[in-house]
Amino acid sequence: MVTRVFGGYMMYVIYVVFFYAVNYYQGFKEKLRNEGELKALVKEAELHALKSQINPHFLFNSLNSISSLTMTDPGRAQEMVINLSQLMRYSLKHDQNEKVTFKQELENNKLYLQIEKVRFGSKLNPVFYIDEKCWNAKIPNMILQPLYENAIKYGVYEATEPVDITTTCVYNEDFLKITITNTYDPGVLTKKGEGIGLRNIRDRLQIIYGNPHLLELQDNKKEFTVTLTIPQK
Repeated sequence: MVTRVFGGYMMYVIYVVFFYAVNYYQGFKEKLRNEGELKALVKEAELHALKSQINPHFLFNSLNSISSLTMTDPGRAQEMVINLSQLMRYSLKHDQNEKVTFKQELENNKLYLQIEKVRFGSKLNPVFYIDEKCWNAKIPNMILQPLYENAIKYGVYEATEPVDITTTCVYNEDFLKITITNTYDPGVLTKKGEGIGLRNIRDRLQIIYGNPHLLELQDNKKEFTVTLTIPQK
């Protein structure tokens, strides 16, 4: 009799423990799911905030360029307006898609360089060496523009001779490596540092890939080189 009571009691205890274990496991899974959704929302909000800091900067510089040409050269001003409209259309179209192909991103930035080419003329000389394997690789959208802005700001603005802005891209199955190099006159350059555009890129790389060191800077006092490494797996 005692054995039966004890056995029944043990079965009851096992059932209660099992019941609470199942409930705890379900609650734990729900908590993880909620935390994952919250992190995803925070990540999305941070990325949009970073982009919103960059995009007005693009627009401000471009509108300034157009304004300066409106009275002196309406034809070139019109060309810049067309290119700017295409550039902004790209920005709005891909605002919700964090990654695009390298080809899409580079074509968008060629529009930006064309706008600045109208402004700077022969002082600005874009050069491209692109491995064909790079075209379909995935890259965060709107991430190259600050690199070209930086190259123009520190390399072209005060230059008296033509400045090459050279873009090189190579691809393997694990990484896409993009290198942007601009020459500059060290005698003219008075300030060198990591501006908001480069900091935003580091922040985006941290959020998307968990690694802010995918952006590397190198300065040999004649050329400034930025290397961007984008994981493909």
